[in-house]
Amino acid sequence: MAYFSNGTSGECFHEQCAKCRYGEGYCPVWYVQNEYNYKACNIEVAREILDHLVKDDGTCAMFTLDPQWFERRQEDLPL
Repeated sequence: MAYFSNGTSGECFHEQCAKCRYGEGYCPVWYVQNEYNYKACNIEVAREILDHLVKDDGTCAMFTLDPQWFERRQEDLPL
């Protein structure tokens, strides 16, 4: 589980989100990371779930499954 104690330590996660097609929309990985990260610190099963979604270095597991699909395409960007 990537625990980000402050805004600066989470930049790696947000940089990857900025490249993702869901970067400006609803992303369940981003949501649970931000909503439950701190609450999950002392709950083993919750920590394990978050560990599978976001690695300690801020890498999103979904994005790494298929970067070409998740990466935002030029036609997806607003004008």
